Amino acid sequence: MNTTKCFGVGIRGAGQVAYEHARAIANNPHLYLAAVCSRSEESAQKLAAQCEPQAKIYQHYEDLLTDAHVDIVSICMPNYLHAREAIQAFAAGKHLILEKPAAINFEELHELRKAAQKATTRSVVSFVLRWHPLINNLKALLAQGAIGDIYYTEADYWHGIKPTFSSYHWIRHKEFAGGAMITGGCHAADIIRYLTGKEAAEVFAYRCKNRQDFEYDTTLVASVKFRDETVGKLSVSLDGLCFPYQFNIDLLGSSGAIRDNRIYSKTLFPEQTDFVTLPCITPNSGSVSHHPFQQEIDNLVNHLLHGSPILSDVLDACHSMEIALAIEESAATGKPLKIKET
Repeated sequence: MNTTKCFGVGIRGAGQVAYEHARAIANNPHLYLAAVCSRSEESAQKLAAQCEPQAKIYQHYEDLLTDAHVDIVSICMPNYLHAREAIQAFAAGKHLILEKPAAINFEELHELRKAAQKATTRSVVSFVLRWHPLINNLKALLAQGAIGDIYYTEADYWHGIKPTFSSYHWIRHKEFAGGAMITGGCHAADIIRYLTGKEAAEVFAYRCKNRQDFEYDTTLVASVKFRDETVGKLSVSLDGLCFPYQFNIDLLGSSGAIRDNRIYSKTLFPEQTDFVTLPCITPNSGSVSHHPFQQEIDNLVNHLLHGSPILSDVLDACHSMEIALAIEESAATGKPLKIKET
């Protein structure tokens, strides 16, 4: 066991995302992989063998939570286990790295929020776009007032999940995934909050389905009214098998506009005649190897060591999940849904 590093991490799960977390842990000088726990002992042993042969192997999550060498728990399980196992980690006094979505229904969300409010430990949630290079650029531009006051906000998560996708066997089922807006569209709900600081007051959503291998409706679109009386739109589609993954961002402001990595700003460029393209990576890949897990996990460690702000903890993530859950409910009932202030 490596005793020269500060924090031992126990990974819960041994799928593709768990390997990315393990790589990020190995690359952080203050972390080591202390344990792996999976429902399959064989898969846990395989991950440990590739990433840290000295890591302990656990078949039962409760045993991992009692390991004194585990300071941080990384939860990489299917969606329906996220809230339940996060609550258990908080109760055990562990810091937490939690994959999104934080919860798949309002009841789970309520219990998770209560647990996070009581917890003495800290958390980070994998709304990974918050650490993405494009989002860093857009956040800096907006902080300078590049497009003025934002009156329209839009984000789209379009990811045609193919049978070759690593989570395909469970993500098609509502009881495990929760729904399209919950499992993928929550990224769109989260990024509008992060970029603009706006909180949703009400949503009105519609849904449809263009594939038969999923139990739930796979395309949803919602009009959103924010608490500052501005408006926007959020959409998710898991149906797009014949076009590439797309994550679209559109912001309209009183003195300019942003469309993905393009900006039109009379404030910054008074003689501008067309959009300027920012030369940076865009988030148009659904591959987990493309996600900035390193920056996310480093963010939590830097907070634990130096007190630097965490970009997305459980309590903040609960606000984003409320929007996603409200959209699912509005689409199911055909009625607008108000979002309670918390």
